Amino acid sequence: MKKLVLKLFVGFVVIPAALIGTLYYLNENGFFNIQKVEVVLENPPQGQEQFLKPNVDALEAALAKYKGESLWNIKLRSVNKELQKQEWIEGVQISRQWPTTLSLRVRPYEVKLLYMGKAGKLVPIIKSGDFLDPIEAKEAPDLAILDGDAFAKKKDLRKKAVDVIEQIPTNGSFSRKTISEVRYDNKEGFWMTLIKTGTQVKIGEDQVALKAARVSRVVDYLETKQFDARVIDADLSKKVLVRLRKDP
Repeated sequence: MKKLVLKLFVGFVVIPAALIGTLYYLNENGFFNIQKVEVVLENPPQGQEQFLKPNVDALEAALAKYKGESLWNIKLRSVNKELQKQEWIEGVQISRQWPTTLSLRVRPYEVKLLYMGKAGKLVPIIKSGDFLDPIEAKEAPDLAILDGDAFAKKKDLRKKAVDVIEQIPTNGSFSRKTISEVRYDNKEGFWMTLIKTGTQVKIGEDQVALKAARVSRVVDYLETKQFDARVIDADLSKKVLVRLRKDP
């Protein structure tokens, strides 16, 4: 019986105490000090590398202050609270990678549109219609730019613009890649400018996907016939109206 009690004492008291003591000793002597802060982007949006890289670089620089601190003692909740101030981050998972790495898996917001701000800087717009911090043109993703003061004042209008642009295909003759500017008229809804020709496309606000498909077919036809359109009005019930540049 005494042997059993002794074994239990060793198993449940002595060994855990020795383990705790060892870990404490290692921690006090810097064995768990952070040597690397690892930032990994989860599912970064395609074509937005030039926008994300400066943000990631700035984040890594800000987190460098944790190097040398004990990975054992660091409070992940405090790190997470600090990251919540980064507007470009939608979500983040923070973990300890023993013995010396602080790991962050960051999910960035996808920029949907841009707005021309002060001093020529571009302001990214995310799905909610919220603005992110202004950026230099060289850092901006290749996206359409919202044109008009109303977009600066009304978040709901920016959100509506995002909803409209997301109904337009990513690729094709009339697609997000072929649109340079988006503007809004209170009576006529959304208008878009094509990069290649400068053609103005009236898309309205509803049934955008259907209208976009019609516009794409019209653009293909115009290119085949080498016609130069000034306006394509797709905001009609069953047809698309085209005004050529020579038309009044």
